[in-house]
Amino acid sequence: MIYYSPMNASIAYRYRGALYLNITNRCPTACEFCIKRGWDMRFRGSDLRLGPQEPSVSDILGAVETERRASPFSEAVFCGYGEPTCRLPELLEVCGELRRLLPGLRLRLNTVGLGDLVNGRPIAPELQGRLDAVRISLNTADPAEWARIMRPLPEYRERGFESVLGFIRDCARRIPDTQATAVERPGADVEACRRLARTLGAGFAPRAYLDAYEER
Repeated sequence: MIYYSPMNASIAYRYRGALYLNITNRCPTACEFCIKRGWDMRFRGSDLRLGPQEPSVSDILGAVETERRASPFSEAVFCGYGEPTCRLPELLEVCGELRRLLPGLRLRLNTVGLGDLVNGRPIAPELQGRLDAVRISLNTADPAEWARIMRPLPEYRERGFESVLGFIRDCARRIPDTQATAVERPGADVEACRRLARTLGAGFAPRAYLDAYEER
């Protein structure tokens, strides 16, 4: 089952046994390998185009409850076609409510790692205790390549790479399961990313490269 917002876009969708929460389409990057444009804002049958009206906390919790009644899941993941930390207050509130309503549910954040710059402060202390896991998109160990492939908005370009590294380091100290990730795109030095993640105290996980032609 897919829970739709009033705009007929999916707030909650299933993938590999987890419930994914699509809470914003805003993002500080336009990664060259992002599938949302090639896939027309769809993901395996779900329309993730939210438009200007983002779902409220009540909408998000309603989506979770609808899915819970349909079939069980053990993990909820903040991940859609946008950067969840662009809505940090709502993310934190939803985490708190899910901790209260569904104790034992594993909570994970997938992020490009620019939440500190987006929110103007270190946010890992606020995520501590609310999340069980975080996956942070690193993709390269080279700052110049990071700017080229992640294509951040101008205000994040100069400080972005170092901010991502700092966020990975902060999360590794505070959130039990912190992993940097890298898309296995052509020419990517995945092993360099793995080594860098280790120096920051984080785990590492490669991600499969998807393209516009994969069946969806």
